[in-house]
Amino acid sequence: MKEFLKSNYGFSDYQVAQLSHLGKTLLSEFSKLLFMGICFYDILDVYAVAVGILLLLRTSTGGYHCKTYLTCLLSSFLYMLLCIRFLPLIHIPTGLRFPLLFLCMIINYCFGPVTSDVHVPLSEERIKKGRLRALIIILLFFIISSIIPDNKYMPICFWIIVVHTLQLIFAKIRKKGEQT
Repeated sequence: MKEFLKSNYGFSDYQVAQLSHLGKTLLSEFSKLLFMGICFYDILDVYAVAVGILLLLRTSTGGYHCKTYLTCLLSSFLYMLLCIRFLPLIHIPTGLRFPLLFLCMIINYCFGPVTSDVHVPLSEERIKKGRLRALIIILLFFIISSIIPDNKYMPICFWIIVVHTLQLIFAKIRKKGEQT
């Protein structure tokens, strides 16, 4: 395949390596989503909403990145299991939920984005856009959750935001520690 792309399309070794990395990344992410989708088959709608919120936050502020596929799969599964099955059992009163969301907005804005070591550092403009996007996402949830009464999605979205924020703090501290 490598030689085919180079000879027929004039791709460089670097471009072929980029395509290979893209293919592996898409296959890896799709397989994790499929595995977890099977595990949460009885509540696929809730799982889809959780993945949607997480995807918006992760693409805005990044977070902790595992070194291997297996650790990534396990940590992603535990993350979703906590946020979908266990943490929603803990009732957080509205009077505490809104200050926590506000705190999450501030932390995501100040700490994000945290990128993987294999990616090139982000430009200042991309950093600002990622921070602003995360702030807007959490603010929109804040507004929506103050208008719409509790339903099965609200606690899951709340916990996705909180756990994402906690792992963002961990990722930022870990990355700073590796740089020193």
